[in-house]
Amino acid sequence: MKKAGRIFFAIAVVVFIVWSMLYQSGTIGGGDKVQPGEAAASEAVVEGQWSELAETEIPLFYSAVGTVRSREEIEMISRLPTARVVRVHFNNGESFKEGDVLIQLESRDLQARVDVVRENLKEAESRLAFARKEQERYTKLFEKEVATLQAYEEVISNTKVAEAQVAAMKHELENALTNLEYATIKAPFDGIVSERNCDPGDLATPQNMLMKIFNPTKLQLRVPIRENLFSQIRIGDKLPVSVGSTGKDWQAEIREIIPSVDPGSRMFLVDADFEGDTRELMPGMFASCLVPLGKRKALTVPTHAIRNEGQLEYMRFRSETGTERDVPVKTAALPDQARREVLSGAQAGMFYRENVQ
Repeated sequence: MKKAGRIFFAIAVVVFIVWSMLYQSGTIGGGDKVQPGEAAASEAVVEGQWSELAETEIPLFYSAVGTVRSREEIEMISRLPTARVVRVHFNNGESFKEGDVLIQLESRDLQARVDVVRENLKEAESRLAFARKEQERYTKLFEKEVATLQAYEEVISNTKVAEAQVAAMKHELENALTNLEYATIKAPFDGIVSERNCDPGDLATPQNMLMKIFNPTKLQLRVPIRENLFSQIRIGDKLPVSVGSTGKDWQAEIREIIPSVDPGSRMFLVDADFEGDTRELMPGMFASCLVPLGKRKALTVPTHAIRNEGQLEYMRFRSETGTERDVPVKTAALPDQARREVLSGAQAGMFYRENVQ
């Protein structure tokens, strides 16, 4: 009994396999066989504009990522050997104008030094004026042979000493005034505070950064590029730039190519200045760009000629007999979002319907 059951099961399996093969071949189950890569032919011809699929030239780009930075970004430090911070006039993110006082350092000792040097200069100038009068008087006496040569030469020497003292005092006053100016740190341009690192009472030295500022109107994108593309990059090339954190696109122009390749990454750097309104950008932002490398030929179609069903893409093609078929294709995005590149599923010379939506 068990043996008969096994034979019956084997016969059933064979019958099922044969039926499946006949169904797949179209012998049973009805309908014409649909060729691979095509959908069933439409019974009705849909009206629409038809175009021939042909190769066109499209720009060739190299995709790169870079960082937003400012051409004018300065770390403010004290030029005095040591001084206490008295007041900080701007906080992080605040804007300022050229010439505004950013940080005020303690200056009482410096001002006192200026006052002392000025008084010393006045005394030196007074001695010089007296020495010049004496030299003038002795010159007349010497010409009349009333004064001796030794006295005359001594008066001239006194005048030169007085002149040297005045010159030294002027130089010392200039240094004292410069040091006094160093106590007031002013903005060299219109900008924004990106980093404040000091508070009143802190000790300021040339080794400590007090504040970092940048010019928001002179932003640029610094991009690392593969070394084998060095000969293809040109000053003045336009780069489409996308900054993901803002959700917006910009255009930047290459202004500088740094002729030095990093031995570790095999990359060289390119600086491209942003064009237009850059108020939404900040130094340090991540950005992606497309570097133009010439042109290439490709099959391109309008975006609206492609119909999406889930993850699949279809285009409607027309045969020589007028039959329309929806054919699965594979496409890729182009910088021009109005068109896409056809990678597979179609070839040049085929007629497609431009609008299948």
